[in-house]
Amino acid sequence: MSDYVAVLFANDAFYLAFTNRDMEAMDVAWSERPSITCIHPGWELLSGREDVIESWDAILSSGNSPSVACHDASASVIGDMAYVVCYEELEGAYLMATNIFTREDGVWKLVHHQAGAAPPPDEDDEDEDEDHDDDFYSPETIQ
Repeated sequence: MSDYVAVLFANDAFYLAFTNRDMEAMDVAWSERPSITCIHPGWELLSGREDVIESWDAILSSGNSPSVACHDASASVIGDMAYVVCYEELEGAYLMATNIFTREDGVWKLVHHQAGAAPPPDEDDEDEDEDHDDDFYSPETIQ
């Protein structure tokens, strides 16, 4: 599997953990390094693995945890670092997210997530994407 596909797979695994409210999978998606960071919409910077993971536990265990879908993900790989920029759709509202990954022992792990308000994706872009199989990069289809 190419690095590009592997990074998109790691990104999908992150969103699958979010969607399924699966804290164990969320924990596995993140780097074990102590220097990870996260900026949830409307939150201050969370720095350090303990604070980041605790924030996800609070979000995923909340009865008000939103349903999320990732759209239009694009990845860039630079050596052992990669980033994905994508739209997050939460209950009809859109956020733009950046997810930064590092390769650890051959596996892409999150070191930073940031999401903020964004306009909906351009409808012209969505029409172009209709020719592509949205499930191509899903964890269920990549072995």
